[in-house]
Amino acid sequence: MADKKDSAQSEKKPGEQAAPAKSKKPMLLGGGVVALIGLAYVFSTMAVPAKEHKAPALAGPFVAKLSKTDLQVNLSGESSKRYLVMKLNAEYFAYDEAYVQGRLGGAAAADAHGGEPPKEDPLYIAMLKDALLELAATKTRDEVTNPALMDGFLEQIRTVVNPILFPVHVGDSHSATRSDTLSGLRVGESVMDSTMRGFLHEHALTLDGPKRSIALDDGAKVTFEGTERDLKLTNKAGQCVFVDVTDYKSEFAGEVPIGVPGRVRRIYRDSFLVQ
Repeated sequence: MADKKDSAQSEKKPGEQAAPAKSKKPMLLGGGVVALIGLAYVFSTMAVPAKEHKAPALAGPFVAKLSKTDLQVNLSGESSKRYLVMKLNAEYFAYDEAYVQGRLGGAAAADAHGGEPPKEDPLYIAMLKDALLELAATKTRDEVTNPALMDGFLEQIRTVVNPILFPVHVGDSHSATRSDTLSGLRVGESVMDSTMRGFLHEHALTLDGPKRSIALDDGAKVTFEGTERDLKLTNKAGQCVFVDVTDYKSEFAGEVPIGVPGRVRRIYRDSFLVQ
């Protein structure tokens, strides 16, 4: 065998060099790059957190008439013979402009839901007139016509109108007579006495249907029977709401938004006449 190797080497031409052996380094380097790319992909997917659900933001400002007809209220003094006839506009922010237009019977609600514009919400109109009558009964003619006092009067109107136009709602109910479609919860009978008036997507009810327990924000859990129409819930800040659990979904477990769907920023006079 040694003779054959020597013979093969002796047959090479003078000056000819032996071919260099093939290196395995490129193959090894290629495999290392692939491995590094794979590891980088794994770490990149681990390092990037999942995107959190972004809560809806208030839109606006919008402007709408507070009612389709004149609002007439009696004033204090002069044997209550004086009265104020007015039309008012509200500047407001809301999650959905169509919500307010739906309560007022405006065209925007028809555009959003199709068909003819709905009628004004009768409960809203009744509460609005009652609140304005109560406020006006404390004001004299001078207090509602004096330019120096006008801004203060309009701010008082804004204060009483705000919770009427934007009451507390649960989830997608958008009405005191309707339940949230996912949880079955709705506002209780004493909802207007609620002290929690945060925005709808900033507060939540935590409902455990199978265990029949519910809590407001970070407040204590309250157990219920399922027959309560005015269950009072309180968070750690001491704010309370009233909830109707009679239609709760026994299989639902999770959070449900609760709060107001907007706010009135300012009241403007459309027409203002003392008679």
